[in-house]
Amino acid sequence: MKNTDKLEIDGKFFNSRLIMGTALFPNINVLNRSIEKSESEIVTTSVRRLGSNQKDFFFDQIKKKYTFLPNTAGCFTKKEAVLTAELARESINTDWIKLELIGEDEMLLPDPIELYSTCETLIKKKFKIFCYCSDDPVLCKRLEDIGCEVIMPMVSPIGSGLGIRNEHNLEIIRSMCKGLVFVDAGIGRPSDACRIMELGFDGVLLNSAVARSHDPVNMAEAMNLAVKSGRKSFLSGAIKKTKRAIASTTFKGKISNF
Repeated sequence: MKNTDKLEIDGKFFNSRLIMGTALFPNINVLNRSIEKSESEIVTTSVRRLGSNQKDFFFDQIKKKYTFLPNTAGCFTKKEAVLTAELARESINTDWIKLELIGEDEMLLPDPIELYSTCETLIKKKFKIFCYCSDDPVLCKRLEDIGCEVIMPMVSPIGSGLGIRNEHNLEIIRSMCKGLVFVDAGIGRPSDACRIMELGFDGVLLNSAVARSHDPVNMAEAMNLAVKSGRKSFLSGAIKKTKRAIASTTFKGKISNF
């Protein structure tokens, strides 16, 4: 059956709602096979990996054509992030940027104040920002209001695999933000990705959960199926929870006791 539930970002349409990162894989062959199994059409890459050595040029090692989403991984200041975004635009000719701006180097938590200011600057420079941020509903709404293309709250610290730590906040974010909202950072298992999609989020971005697993290719396929399953569940309208039993068979026509 033809997919009529396409994801639209910046006027472009995609079948997959899973964005894959490209770091930490054991080798380029496993990376290529994993992305293929994930069916992702958008993949992220750090601008720092775009070396000038043609022999090791990152894009020449990727087998299929994807839409690349450069990120500002490792940036701690507005100045660093803006410069990195501009380098990405020049290197791969895209206005898309996944903005990561870290506030400290232990938990790698986003700096909300520096992040907001950087978004204002990059939006004036006509960038389409995929904004990685904390799961603060008000911050997410403010970032959407100033014009970020996609809001991307974390569910737990980067690479932790802890999964969803505050589902209530995610529900509030989804109800407050009317545009595209993905979840980024903290996904550990396919069940995490499925639950995110069941909550009505537009997509999932992940890397460590696949790349650091014992079998990245198999895990990539599992994440693909989880995102699809969660999306179908959301669109189907799951039944509401109740503390009382609801009989699936009525008592009408029951044979009377003698």
